Amino acid sequence: MMLGLLLARAGVEVTVLEKHGDFLRDFRGDTVHASTVRLIDELGLGDGFRQLPQSRLDRVAFPIRGAGLVTVGDFASLKPPYNYIAMMPQWDFLNFLATEAAREPTFTLLMKHEATSLTSDGGRVTGVRYRTRGGPDGDRERTLHADLVVATDGRHSVLRRAAGLKPKDYPVPFDTWWFKLPRHASEKGAVAGIVPAFRDREAMIALFRDDYYQMGYLAPKGDSARIRSEGVERFRKRVAALRPDLADRVDAIRSLDDLRWLDVRLDRLRRWYVDGMLCLGDAAHAMSPVGGVGINLAIQDAVAAAERLAPALLARRVTVEDLAAVERRRRMPTVIVQTVQRIMHRVVFVPLFAGRTPGPPAALLFIVRHLPVVRRLLPRFIAFGPRPEHAPGFARRVRPREASWHRPLPRPGQWRAAINPGTTKLETMTSPLDATAARARLLELIKELAVVRGKVILSSGAEADYYIDLRRITLHHEASKLVGQVMLALADDAGIDFECAGGLTMGADPVGTAVMHAAVDAGRTVDAFVVRKAQKSYGMGRQVEGPSVEGRKVLVLEDTSTTGGSALTAVEGVRKAGGNVVAVAVIVDRDTGAKEKIEAETGVPYLFAFGKDELGLS
Repeated sequence: MMLGLLLARAGVEVTVLEKHGDFLRDFRGDTVHASTVRLIDELGLGDGFRQLPQSRLDRVAFPIRGAGLVTVGDFASLKPPYNYIAMMPQWDFLNFLATEAAREPTFTLLMKHEATSLTSDGGRVTGVRYRTRGGPDGDRERTLHADLVVATDGRHSVLRRAAGLKPKDYPVPFDTWWFKLPRHASEKGAVAGIVPAFRDREAMIALFRDDYYQMGYLAPKGDSARIRSEGVERFRKRVAALRPDLADRVDAIRSLDDLRWLDVRLDRLRRWYVDGMLCLGDAAHAMSPVGGVGINLAIQDAVAAAERLAPALLARRVTVEDLAAVERRRRMPTVIVQTVQRIMHRVVFVPLFAGRTPGPPAALLFIVRHLPVVRRLLPRFIAFGPRPEHAPGFARRVRPREASWHRPLPRPGQWRAAINPGTTKLETMTSPLDATAARARLLELIKELAVVRGKVILSSGAEADYYIDLRRITLHHEASKLVGQVMLALADDAGIDFECAGGLTMGADPVGTAVMHAAVDAGRTVDAFVVRKAQKSYGMGRQVEGPSVEGRKVLVLEDTSTTGGSALTAVEGVRKAGGNVVAVAVIVDRDTGAKEKIEAETGVPYLFAFGKDELGLS
């Protein structure tokens, strides 16, 4: 649904197929993490989102004998307004997104339409076959043709199987039984968070909701038949033994039909795509409930996919390279999160269900409780994940801090006219959607003009089999304007507010002036500047030339960086001149360690418009 909304805002004709007639399913991705809340705000939907029924989860705590509940993750330590996890029924969230997407003229949602298989031509997926349910003519099979099919049909994906993609499974020691218990009036108020309970060979978690407790009973993998055979009375006794404080309400579990069994899976596709089809979310990587990150990781997938694929879809030329780029961007955070989940499985749940320990290892809780760095990083890791995505510029209704961007989007026909496939020239652009078109065209020009193949010696002294000569871009009559638009959008998308842009002469000089002119075109004020390699020994003795940067927010620019040396010199010069450096941004990142070095030594974000994988240089 999120991908459909984002693509529709770019003017892409998009259809979402939902096999059910509504979204009413309990305990399905009810945790909306801070990364997703921030994304909603960036899309201009924050006010409506906060009006939805929801609870705020502000901490995670573990019970420790003799110490009571010990908080191991306090989201209140994060910067407001993203210092909590929103707990809400998934159907409310989906209805909200569907309503917003329906405002876009190119978005279509088809309920009671179940995708059953794929269509293909010459080895490329060309659409889906689907079954309509409950229509006036009964169930019918039809075909929907598409330039791209995105499979988001979950851990048992029909489309993934039809494409011949098989995931690698990782062992999971438990399944989960979800159910509700009532909260008494005296217990309502501030939401406490997630509270686990452990006993010999079993565990349970309680999530505080406004009107009830959402309970999850964790049973060893393969025990579902035994639990069913023992009946509801035995299950009530298990719950009461784990949470004696809730024993007075276990009769609310009337029968085993009140339980929702989740077959917990942890798997990941070796390849997320075939020509014409891409898998996202659980279809690409089924997640354990540990951390409650599944829905949020899937939404981050959708944002990355929309950012990369919208220009290609508008140009009607989605390539395998485009799909591979989406996977490359999202594989790393997926691997990190799944690795953490697997470690938690081995350290906490395997010993628990084997009867070797009654809960989390004391050493683990000691580390979390007594190391400040862990207490700071753990809430952020849960709330935002290892690579949170920001809303693409084309999907934002209001640009950060710039009211002049608050204007209606062009109709789809107007947008498609922005790129004329019959020419190599980008037409005059006037809307927020231009960032997508500019980025697509700039990428083409970089590949065509700037990538030089052959053995070369880099400024670092290292040898490479290619060279990226970005002066062929920054000084090019067409590309220069695109550079300014793309770099301005890059900073906006990252939420970077700046007043001056420039860097070390001479690579950064044309980049700074391009950004300055792009800002003027957008009705904004940005001054450019130049940083000399050393301070002048004559005249006014300055190292930073141009309008003063003293006391102003500065974006340090470079065309590309190998070692980070040029950018670091520029940052040092700007700071000596009294400027406040807020970020470093480059057109192309060579993935040679510059990002890590610059962020470590300057303490500011490092942004790049294109990675070397997008240039076909992986």
